[in-house]
Amino acid sequence: MTRPTHLFFYGILQEGLGPDGGDWPFLAGLGMGAPATTTGALYAIPAAGGDGATGWFPALVLTQARYSTVVHGMIHDAGEVDLATVDAFEGAEYTRQPVPVDGWDGFGETLADAYVWTADLPDGAEPIASGNFAEWLAQTGRRPWSGE
Repeated sequence: MTRPTHLFFYGILQEGLGPDGGDWPFLAGLGMGAPATTTGALYAIPAAGGDGATGWFPALVLTQARYSTVVHGMIHDAGEVDLATVDAFEGAEYTRQPVPVDGWDGFGETLADAYVWTADLPDGAEPIASGNFAEWLAQTGRRPWSGE
């Protein structure tokens, strides 16, 4: 796979949603970012045990179905981040693939690689109608999965 120029993060890899409200160490080489959006269906997935006791993480599903919405996140210059490490962190349920993202430069769509959920949604998955994972966490009082 060709190294992407841009990465789009919509969930726990966004700034401030890492362990203890910080950032993920393996993203240290990531370049500058800006708010951006794409289109799809966003779901909250309960980690470990299916009850969310150890936190939640999101799943972007690319679809044209009625649940498709604007998904909010951040687009970054891919910088020097080790993509193999990020790919391994995301796991087999996700595939890194280019998606159209708006908001990077104010001049329309840019292609950016995003981690798209390609497995069946597990029991307990909840749709996020707002398309904003960080906002959903705040509104529900739930916490993001910390990788543990």
